[in-house]
Amino acid sequence: MAVEQRRLAGEDDLALARRAGLGDRQGFAVIAERHGPAMFRFARRVLFDDGDAEEAVQDALVAAWRNLADFRGDAALRTWLFRLTLNKAHNLRRRRRPEPRDLSVGQSVPAPDDPAHETIGHALVAALDEALATLPLNQRVAWLLREIDGLTYDEIAEVMHTSRDAVRGQLHRARRALAERLAPWR
Repeated sequence: MAVEQRRLAGEDDLALARRAGLGDRQGFAVIAERHGPAMFRFARRVLFDDGDAEEAVQDALVAAWRNLADFRGDAALRTWLFRLTLNKAHNLRRRRRPEPRDLSVGQSVPAPDDPAHETIGHALVAALDEALATLPLNQRVAWLLREIDGLTYDEIAEVMHTSRDAVRGQLHRARRALAERLAPWR
């Protein structure tokens, strides 16, 4: 099985989606390995909770498995998976009442062994997380998809079910707000 997955790892997303849509579990495993980490990072920053992010990604992958037979390839597979992840994150937010969270605890990216660099890195990531938490959801989603995941404006518009111009506006407002909130870090 591992040999087949390694062979499939070289296939493009559309070919893998077609294989998985026909029930190929190994093809789907490659899709999950390829896109799962980015889906988790995205969900984590939308929901601010590792457990909720894991649940959203798991639900998105289940939905993807069930619906890949209907995937036509009009959008990139990655874009489609981010849309599923965003939908599942919205569903979780609706089901649960918001709880205040300490955004600075346990939510930073590992840094090199240098203690000073590690301290600054943790503080900067915590400041960014806090600043992101203050953004309206659409601005935060647009910023994450562009700056963290590198999607194009058109891909973001597809994920968010909006226009390219609306994405540009959301990104502009998000960048301006983040620049104001993170000004002490310049």
